[in-house]
Formats: sequence, structure tokens, C-alpha cells
Amino acid sequence: MTFLKRMTEKQILNSKKATIFGFFTYMLFSAINYFSYLLMDENVISSPIIFWSGLLVSFGYNAFLNLKDNKNNGYKRPGS
Repeated sequence: MTFLKRMTEKQILNSKKATIFGFFTYMLFSAINYFSYLLMDENVISSPIIFWSGLLVSFGYNAFLNLKDNKNNGYKRPGS
């Protein structure tokens, strides 16, 4: 018995793209925070905001790509 179903190749590709996009979000917010600290001696963005924004962007972008692929492939939800 499997707990999760296997991902398709397209879903794996979307997951990799979303992970990279989330990582760059972390890096961008960290760079903004670092340079603001250098210039103004205070943080503009708190650490929890940086952490959660990267996760939300990664999961949100992954869901967006998967929904877009399902729509383009003519996927119909069960019961519709």
C-alpha cells in the first residue's frame, strides 16, 4: 500500500521549477534584508516572513503549474 501516488514526469518537472523559484525568492528577500541592514542598520523583512514567503511561493507556483497543465490537457475533475 502506498501513502502517496506517484508523480508524473510533468509534475516532477513542475516541482523542480517551483523549488528553484522558491529558492530564488529566499535569496532575493535575504539580499534585500542584508543590504538594508548594511545601509540603515535595521532589517526591513523579518526572518519568519522570509521563511514563509519562500515556502508559499514554492508551493503556490507548483500548484499553479500543475493546474495550468491539467487545464491544457483537458483534464476534468471527477464528478463533473
